[in-house]
Amino acid sequence: MRRIRMTAWVVGALAWLALVSADALATERPALPAKPPGSEQDPDAVAYYHFMLGYQHEVNNAAVEAEAEYLKALARDPNSVAIHLRLATLYHARGAHDKAQAHAEAALARDATNLQALQMLASVAVAEGRTERAIESYERIVALWPQEAQAYFSMGMLLSGLKRYDEAEQTIRRGIAVSQTTAPTGYLYLGHVLVEQKAWDRAVQAYRDALAVNPAYEPAYVGMAATLEAKGDTAQAITVLRKVLQEVNKGNREARQRLVRLLLTQKAYEPALALLREAVQESPDDVEAQLRIGLIYGEQKDYVKAVEQMRLVLALRPQELRVRDHLAYLYEEMKDFDKAIAEYRTIIQADERYSDAHLHLAYLLYRLKRNDEALPHLQKVIALNPKMTEAYLLLGLTLLQASRQEEAVAVFREGLQRNPDSADLHFNLGTAYDKMGRFGELVHEMEEAIRLDPKHADALNYLGYTYAERDMRLEDAVALIQRALAVKPQNGYYLDSLAWAYYKMGRFQEALEEMKQAVAVVPDDPVFLEHLGEIYLTQNLRGEAREAWLRSLELDPTNHKLVERFKAKGFGDPATEERVRKSQQRLSHKAL
Repeated sequence: MRRIRMTAWVVGALAWLALVSADALATERPALPAKPPGSEQDPDAVAYYHFMLGYQHEVNNAAVEAEAEYLKALARDPNSVAIHLRLATLYHARGAHDKAQAHAEAALARDATNLQALQMLASVAVAEGRTERAIESYERIVALWPQEAQAYFSMGMLLSGLKRYDEAEQTIRRGIAVSQTTAPTGYLYLGHVLVEQKAWDRAVQAYRDALAVNPAYEPAYVGMAATLEAKGDTAQAITVLRKVLQEVNKGNREARQRLVRLLLTQKAYEPALALLREAVQESPDDVEAQLRIGLIYGEQKDYVKAVEQMRLVLALRPQELRVRDHLAYLYEEMKDFDKAIAEYRTIIQADERYSDAHLHLAYLLYRLKRNDEALPHLQKVIALNPKMTEAYLLLGLTLLQASRQEEAVAVFREGLQRNPDSADLHFNLGTAYDKMGRFGELVHEMEEAIRLDPKHADALNYLGYTYAERDMRLEDAVALIQRALAVKPQNGYYLDSLAWAYYKMGRFQEALEEMKQAVAVVPDDPVFLEHLGEIYLTQNLRGEAREAWLRSLELDPTNHKLVERFKAKGFGDPATEERVRKSQQRLSHKAL
């Protein structure tokens, strides 16, 4: 029979339902039969002896010994339904589904209405992905046992996994109708089916119906909160989760974790911290809660507390490498780079295949311009994850920073062989070609990046500015840069590009307006200030132009071209200006 893949949530739901069906037999304490194995007229004492030994082994989780004893009992009495069912349960738990099915069928051959055997056949079919076969088994169950609500629920979930939603809903509602005690469970799974269809309001109502039957049914609160979150009603989701913790069960771990996460999305750090501290009070070794507290301190930029918290977590779990990775990042934020590097290296010594540590260390070394140290870590990341785009990007950028353009080009190309649809790789390959003066290839790569991602703002801006700088295709330049600004309206670099394109077109007033905005956003970029001075000159605003250029030279006194232009415009010698002279002195001391 054709096997059909189910969605992960359906499989999870069925696993939960199994707590009250055949799957539970794999984990529950096995029940003793009402009477010894053997026929009612002539019970077999030896079979019963081996059965009891098998039962004892099963209770003690000694599955191999239990199997051996059950087989001995079965050899003595091959017609015992109870023995076949215990063996089916053992085999199902071990994943030996063919054997589990054979024993369930043997039990049914001797008792055609045995509910436990029918549930086992359905459970085996689910485990093997034979969805239609499982549905047939549940149909047999409800035909023989029409009051068996769990069978309706299980069948409904399977139908939902096949996207047969109307049938799924009808089936689950039939189960609710016959249910005496499990109606809240039925409404819960009805809610899940409706969520799968994005029928948010109906799903919320299903969870409300569950709570109308059992106001303390915690899974319905959690399901309702998740649905409200998916619907976009975060505030109401938070209200529902608070109700669970305040009125139903303050120790509900899942509700607390969800509530903390939602509070963090709202940047409600103090209420989140209060919940996490409660969790730690209840369970001091709750590493996840301890870790979250540290992460919140980091978000609040209270790095000293964050570091203390991470060290506390490491005291509880010294082998938690991801915690050490967070600690290293905190040291980076504190600009204590030596400690950050030491932590990353400790991780790598513990597990040289921990690719995140290699990547994060390489990025820090790249920022510190320690390129030769960064390179082997990036090569290791690529060896571990040959398709990781970020590793190729950072390796290429590190090589560019080291003025090894040809090698950078080779790395970007290798990355594109692995990830041909990466707009970022095309963009960075284009910047490498720009540094090498290969204009045609620069344009091609930028156009390819834009083709793959029409909203790639950096590529749009870069190509537009490139055209403007070369006094070519100026209308296209403006259009490209405006597209970039549509994505990131307050990006100072894009505003500078647009101002420069207007300047090149002779649209000086528009250029001045855009350039002033750019400098307002990024006030300490010497190139922006140089451009601003040039644009002021077009308006004959010489005093403003001179001031803009002096500010530019204060930030970058090595711009000799601007120094000469400053003199040529009759503004004097900028080296006589005290602020420029001090800037030159600072640069000299730094070089020493």
